[in-house]
Amino acid sequence: MALPLREWLTMLVPPSYFYRRRIAEEARSGEPELAVLATLVPRGGTAVDTGANQGVYAYALADIADRVVAFEPNPDYAFFARWMLRGRAEVHELALSNESRRGTLHVPLSDQGTVLHLAGSLKRTHSQFRNIKTYRSAHSMSSAWWTCVSSRPTSVLDGARATIARDQPILLLELLSGTHQDPAAYTVAICESFGYDAFIVQRGEKIAALPAICALGKNTSWGTDIESRNVLFLPR
Repeated sequence: MALPLREWLTMLVPPSYFYRRRIAEEARSGEPELAVLATLVPRGGTAVDTGANQGVYAYALADIADRVVAFEPNPDYAFFARWMLRGRAEVHELALSNESRRGTLHVPLSDQGTVLHLAGSLKRTHSQFRNIKTYRSAHSMSSAWWTCVSSRPTSVLDGARATIARDQPILLLELLSGTHQDPAAYTVAICESFGYDAFIVQRGEKIAALPAICALGKNTSWGTDIESRNVLFLPR
């Protein structure tokens, strides 16, 4: 296992302690939606967390949804999340896409050799890193009965097009983390394609996403007055 020692030690503490602390930390540092999730997502139904990583959103959603299904292609973090969530969510070691096939997960390594799990991608887009760790990963067509999706946007939406049109789930997508060249254009495309309106959670309130994104002048909200890395999409 390539998990850092800190994660191995974390697996010895009660999950409720770990996740409540992480939810509070993340709500203050780029994921303010976690603090008001119960006001954004209707109760009941099924929530889907794609790119679950350590399972923070999956844990929070389990208090709202009847069922939580989490997908994490990194085998190390799929193992971590499955252990820590312990029945609060179904954790699948899979990536979601618009086709079913085998793929490769690329995870960059820092110059010091640290595995940067949070930067993992099915596409090798991290040219600034000299070393990359790879995992063979199952790659599954997206389907399911969604109430909410927490995701790093990939071809997941294309794979789920019929499901989104039918069920109109709430979508929460990480567009403002610096990994998308033009998050404003991506936001417009999603709104037009699926019939959604886009918002950003700012100080506990929803504000129109496009003016805020355009005012950033860059593709990340780091170091700005915008609190969130995410864009919230609500059906019209």
